[in-house]
Order: sequence, then structure tokens, then C-alpha cells
Amino acid sequence: MATVQPETATELSPIKLRPLPAQPLVSILVSNYNYGRFIGDTIKSALDQTYPNIELIICDDGSTDDSVQIIEGCARRDSRLQLIRKANGGQASGFNAAFAASRGEIIALLDSDDLFLPHKVERIVADFQAHPDAGLSVHRIIRVSVDLRRQGVWPMSDPLPAGWWGSRLLRDGGIMPCTPPTSGLSLRRDVAERLFPLPLERPLVSCPDQLIVRLAPFLTNVTREDEALSSYRLHSSNNYGPDRVTAESFQREIAYSEALWVAQRSFLATIDPRLAEGFAPLTRHPYIAFVTYLQARLARAPDVRRHYDEFMASLTPDARYVWFWKISIYLPLSVFDFCVNLLIRQSWLKQLVARLKKMS
Repeated sequence: MATVQPETATELSPIKLRPLPAQPLVSILVSNYNYGRFIGDTIKSALDQTYPNIELIICDDGSTDDSVQIIEGCARRDSRLQLIRKANGGQASGFNAAFAASRGEIIALLDSDDLFLPHKVERIVADFQAHPDAGLSVHRIIRVSVDLRRQGVWPMSDPLPAGWWGSRLLRDGGIMPCTPPTSGLSLRRDVAERLFPLPLERPLVSCPDQLIVRLAPFLTNVTREDEALSSYRLHSSNNYGPDRVTAESFQREIAYSEALWVAQRSFLATIDPRLAEGFAPLTRHPYIAFVTYLQARLARAPDVRRHYDEFMASLTPDARYVWFWKISIYLPLSVFDFCVNLLIRQSWLKQLVARLKKMS
């Protein structure tokens, strides 16, 4: 990742972005591994955009299924599609290879099992042009089943981040809430050039989208589209596929958050070592107190009471479900497990209530 020189030695401020042309080239990047059953639909959604000036670059990361044959067939029919093949190295390595071959002023990321809505690229181009100081764009996603049945929108009603977050992330441990997965992220090239190539150590190689949303806000303003512009396919092989949250899934989330914090601190050191030294610990963020308590409670950890007390101390009076969290430590584990999954997972009823609120 390239070194960035800040305007002041110990403070962050957004980098200056080059002006966009009237119709910028948009590079859609895909990292694919053994998703032959999905990749044809993904390619079609990327090429069937209402915005014409695009290139689609797919890195096949050593697939052993029929992915390459499908991609090559699509490439013969549309010259905007470029295939790169390499040995398996993980999702981030595929995005690194695809970005190295890209030419676009705007970079749009797409998972190889997801779909862009037809007007997705047109909307993000217009959004970047309307906000010339923003180098990261986020939008809501539609959650769909393997056979594309709608499962609701994420996030349902929470506001997406927008504006300058860099200074705040420095103070509170580096987590920006309500950020979408890969197919809801786009970058100006000025920002992407400072992030790529992405690090490939584990577990970061498996979560390039999370790394991008942890690093990019240190460089640039964020712009958002509240409309859902991509479909995120839910299945057993992706991060949002499991039907339930468990002690193991929370432990994995904690491990990812710790690795991402270390990567953020290293990135800040390339800007100014004093920024890295002043970067607040991960435990400063209320989200970490939240997931740590849930993990400890579900795992029957002996120190669960300490984690409960830390979580309760992090809650603000206007936090959701405060009444439940206050009594949660006293509930039988089976009841606690049921309630936590009811509150966290996006049931059809919660989606319906969210839609009715939006219409009212």
C-alpha cells in the first residue's frame, strides 16, 4: 500500500481527488473461485448496465470447477470482459490482480455470486459526480436466497455512513457502522491506488471488503446511496449465509476485528507514525463490547459477568433493546440464544416492519 503524505503531521484530512470526466470509465472487479454455478448470472448483471462506459475484469483464483469455461464463453461474446487466471491465493489476491489490470476512474467491486441491479453503475457515477470530494461510495443491498428469492434489504433502517469519518475512527477504535459487503462498495481510483495491493495474510485475505471499509475512510469522505443497488446471494459458503449466530460466529467476528485493527494501525503508520501511536484501541468501540459479551454468554464463559458489565457501561440511553440487555444476564441460556437470534437476524417480520415505517 502506498505511502500518503498528510497535510498536517498528526491530523487526518481527506486527500484531494482528481476531477472526474463527464463519462468516466468504471472498472467492475470480480474475484472468483469455484462459483461456476453463479458466475454467469453475475457477469450478465455487470454487462447489462444502463451506463455504457464499463470494463469487467474477472480474476479466476485457481478454480477447479467450470468457472473458466463459462467466463471465457462470455468474454467471446463481449469484448468489455477481460479474464485473468492465476493460482489460488484467496479473494484479496484476486482483487489485487483485477485492479492491476484495470483502467477506470471508478472501481466497483462485485462478488462472483452477487448481482448488480441494471442502474447500479449509473447511480454510483452520478453520486460521485455530485460529491466530488468523496472517494468511497456505499449503498444498501438486497439479500436473496440461492435461487434469487428476496430476503429483505440490509441494513433495514439504520442510516448508512456519509461524510468524513477519519478523525472519528482514530478516536473510537476504527469501526464505521452499517457498511455493506463487497457488492455495495465503490472507490475513486485516487483512493484505490493507495489501498491496493491489499495484504494477503490470514484472515485479511478472506475479507477484502471489510479491510477496504476500515482503511478508505482514513483517506476520503464517504458518499451513500440509500437505495439498494446490488443483490447479495445468501448460501452456506459466504459470511452472511448461516441461519443463526453462535458463540463460534461471534468469536470469528472478534478475530476478524482484531486483525483489521492491526491492519489499520499499520496503514496509519504509513501516513504518520504518530497517528498509529494515537490510534484508539479496538476495545474503545461499543460494538466490540457487544460481540464480546454475546460470545462469552453463548459460550458459558466463566468471566461473562465482567463482559456484561463492560457492555452495559458502553450502552447509551437511546440504544435499542436496552430493557432486554439489562435482563439478559439472568435469562436461561436457551432463552438468551433464541432472543439474540430474534433480535439480530433479519426475519421477514422485521423486514416488513421496516418497509412499513419507510412508507409511513
